Amino acid sequence: MKKLLLFILPVCVFSKDVSIGSWKNYLSYNSGSFLCEANDKIYCVASNGLYYVDKEESTINRLSKTTGLSDISVNKIAYNEELNVLIVVYNNCNIDLIKNGVITNISDIKRKEIAGIKEIKNIDLNGNIAYLSSTFGLILLDLEKKEIKDTYNIGDSNGLYDVNACSFLGDSIYAATTNGVFVAYLNSPLLSDYNNWSKLNINETRYDDLLVFNNQLVGDFFDSVVSISSNNERLLTVEKEKIIISSANQGDDVLASDYFISLKYAIIDSEEKIWIADSVNGLLKFTYNEFEARLVPEGPVRNEIYSLEFQEEKLYQCHGGHANFGINALINDGVSVKNKYDEWVNFDRYDLGNCRDVLEVAVYKGSEFYASWYHGISEMKDGTHVTKYGFANTGGALDTTYYSNNRIRISDIKFDDNGNMWALSSEVNHPLAVKTRQGDWYSFNIGLNQVDLFLDDLLIDDYNQKWGVLARGNGLFVYNDNNTISDLSDDEYKKINTSVGSGNLPSMQTYCVEKDFNGEVWVGTDKGVAVFYNPEAVFTGFNFDSEQILITEGDYGQYLLSEERVKCIYIDGANRKWIGTEKSGIFLLSENGQEEILHFTEENSPLLSNNIVDITMNNESGEVFIGTSKGLISYRSDATKGVTTQSSTEVFPNPVHENYYGPIAIRGLINNAFVKITDIAGDIVYQTTANGGQAIWNGLNKNNEKASTGVYLVFSTDELGNETMVSKILLIK
Repeated sequence: MKKLLLFILPVCVFSKDVSIGSWKNYLSYNSGSFLCEANDKIYCVASNGLYYVDKEESTINRLSKTTGLSDISVNKIAYNEELNVLIVVYNNCNIDLIKNGVITNISDIKRKEIAGIKEIKNIDLNGNIAYLSSTFGLILLDLEKKEIKDTYNIGDSNGLYDVNACSFLGDSIYAATTNGVFVAYLNSPLLSDYNNWSKLNINETRYDDLLVFNNQLVGDFFDSVVSISSNNERLLTVEKEKIIISSANQGDDVLASDYFISLKYAIIDSEEKIWIADSVNGLLKFTYNEFEARLVPEGPVRNEIYSLEFQEEKLYQCHGGHANFGINALINDGVSVKNKYDEWVNFDRYDLGNCRDVLEVAVYKGSEFYASWYHGISEMKDGTHVTKYGFANTGGALDTTYYSNNRIRISDIKFDDNGNMWALSSEVNHPLAVKTRQGDWYSFNIGLNQVDLFLDDLLIDDYNQKWGVLARGNGLFVYNDNNTISDLSDDEYKKINTSVGSGNLPSMQTYCVEKDFNGEVWVGTDKGVAVFYNPEAVFTGFNFDSEQILITEGDYGQYLLSEERVKCIYIDGANRKWIGTEKSGIFLLSENGQEEILHFTEENSPLLSNNIVDITMNNESGEVFIGTSKGLISYRSDATKGVTTQSSTEVFPNPVHENYYGPIAIRGLINNAFVKITDIAGDIVYQTTANGGQAIWNGLNKNNEKASTGVYLVFSTDELGNETMVSKILLIK
């Protein structure tokens, strides 16, 4: 058992307010599944996340690993009013108890090895005991002692049964199992022995839930019923598109609404307000059977991520997909877009002009171009659909797959420095296509058979060569149009493989390709990282082969991340490498890859999953957006992209108050500037080198003591030795 403090993040916190080294989640909360009332708060489980509405303050507040929760993927919640304890149960059977802002984690069940499915299905309260119905019996959790008290095995000579729910009436406890309802004397000390339970003689063999209403046992055994709940002298029976509200004295009332798409759960609070969890519309509030509000935190429309891009001050989260470049996922949710105020908007299939399975986006001067794994390329501007590019309006440059006359599979889009838009198209004879700045379309053959030709990432290097990932273990290709797009006669292409002289990849299974500030091309494979230090030599006849980075420790050496599947790479403002892996989380490496600066996993950080899907970054603020298999989260790093000409800078926080002990960031600096901080008399207090365009001061002086109250001056020196006073910091001790 361990204790943690709970920090509440209201939805109005902006990205710029997140301090360096802090995390922030950007989960979707659109799919409501469960609710409970706790004094003046309504807690809602949505999209496996958790948030609450403060009824008095009219605020929405997220709870997650970034605020102190022990885990992710919330399953069920319950509130014990007498003890003022919120019980949070996760999909993996981990448990948090939250009381007065302190979180106590009980991980016994999570850690216990149990054969078969391990799931907690319901929480029922009786006194200071929470009864957890599960696939392995009925577990008793003592909320005062904060420990597992007992486990009741329920079954018969044929075996033990899953417990779906339990309830209490008089001196009896009832348990709904996968083989009927069992009853026992509540205070019996021998209930862990199934022989002390009796099976009720009733027709229905399976009850999904049990509760007591009006001194009668009520069970959910109907296929049409999604859930039942009883509170404030009402019984709520939830079906997919309606709620039946029963009262002991007034009969039944039916609540229906156009907002009901796929209902999951409902409660009536102490003020007679009806709160409803809908798997499409999130949390809904009704007053006197009339719709009042939809209360959902800002966020993407869903947690599934195919790719992330941060362009022109917006974050783009694409939701499309496919089965290893084969069958379409047929996702209609398109893309979720976040602006600098953390406001989200979703463009679905229909907003995008009938484009499903959106995989990537490229933005150029306010115009957004979306790559669809089914419908070609869709263009949007200012939230309005402009056009969709396909076979007919590109002169056949965007060709349909060889077996279909309407399917165009675009995997990636990139703009070159001249404003030409390049795209990769799979299962066609001319898989590399371009739309010039003048609006002309061309396509190019790369010497590969269209059958089973699947492409993934696209990179345009510093020499205007196009690099493409050949999916399903086929290496890379490089194409050089020699800066004459319309003249095919001088074009060159080459397939990159594991052979010496042909790329020397560590593996043909490639996932991503990225270039750094030195022009080097970094490639992620299932055997770690490979670097092309001389990409300009690909077509010269001289050696251009990739190299792996050898990490030595004493007499031993190993290639960098050679045991990892590297799924994505991002280069930050200090030319450092953020490496996302399939099973080991995310690494931050030094510029040359020799030094590990950070390594985040779901075990040592708020990271949602060790399976990293994609990484992008706001190079102005230093916020790193990390797409995982379980959703989006960000980390505020200490590096930004440097400016070419020194002008205004930003210091955060400023002023620095006496109760602040975190890093002080100075951003907007010349790239890798030498920074001095002096007091008003000109005495040097601290000096450092910027990470890209951002320098960090810990607020301490040369004696490693907190600097005194006063105004401090920040001086920046560029590589030519020109020194400029760029900012002032007010420090209050």
